[in-house]
Amino acid sequence: MALPSDKQNLSDYFSVSGARLLLSRYAGFPEVIPDDPSKWRADLFPMMRGIWNSQVSGGRSIYEISAELRRAADLFEQHPDGSHRSLKNLPKSESESNTPTTYRQIADYAEQWLSPLSGEDLYAVPMTSRELHLRFPRLDHILPIYFGQDGVAVSDDMQDATAEEGIRMYISETHPQCPWQLPGAVAECSEALTLFHTEEQLDYFFSYVVHGGSSSEDFTDFFPLFIRLCTEHLKEAHSPLWQWPER
Repeated sequence: MALPSDKQNLSDYFSVSGARLLLSRYAGFPEVIPDDPSKWRADLFPMMRGIWNSQVSGGRSIYEISAELRRAADLFEQHPDGSHRSLKNLPKSESESNTPTTYRQIADYAEQWLSPLSGEDLYAVPMTSRELHLRFPRLDHILPIYFGQDGVAVSDDMQDATAEEGIRMYISETHPQCPWQLPGAVAECSEALTLFHTEEQLDYFFSYVVHGGSSSEDFTDFFPLFIRLCTEHLKEAHSPLWQWPER
C-alpha cells in the first residue's frame, strides 16, 4: 500500500483546522476535554464567541466548525487511538471511549451559536487573550516577523532604523500585492486602538500575546503611523483601486 504524499498529509491535517482552533484551549497538558459538558461549555465559550464574531468578517463559519467536529467524531470512532492524520493535535475526552460523543455534543453546542444570544449572555464572560487573538491575523504575522525581538526591521542591518523606515520596508516587500494586504492590516491597527485604550494594554497584548513589537515607538504612536504610511502608499501607487461604473 502506497504511503500518503506530503500534500495528502497536509490536506488531511488541515481538513479539521477549525475544530482544532476551537479546541486549542486543550492544547498541551492535560490535552483532554472534560467529560462534564458544563465544564467544556464554560471553557469553550470565549473561543466560540470569537469565532462567532469573526465569521462576520469572513472568518470560519459556525457551519464549517460544526462539520469539522462531526468529521473528527467519525474518525475517532474509526481510529480510537487518534492515529489518523487528521486527528493529530486534537484532544480526546477525559474518558477516551467517550471522545466521538463529546465531539458531536460540541458540534451541537457550536450550532446553537447560529441563533443570536442575548446581550446579557454574550457579555457575561470577559474576553480572553486567545479570543482576542482571532481578531488580528495580519498583525499576528507582521509584528513578530518585522518588529519582534528578532524581526527583520530590528535586525543587525536595521538596528538604527526608525519605526517609519521599518514600516516602509514592510510596504516595499508587500508591493505590488498592497491592495490585498494593506487595507486589512490597517483595519486591524484601528481595531487595536479601539479595543485597547492605554499603551500598557497595547504593549502587554501585542508584545506578550502576539509576541510582536513596535520598533522604537509606543504602540499608541506606531499604529497611527502604520495606518498613515499604508494609506499614503495606496493613494500614491495604487489609486484608483475601483471605478464606477465597473467595466
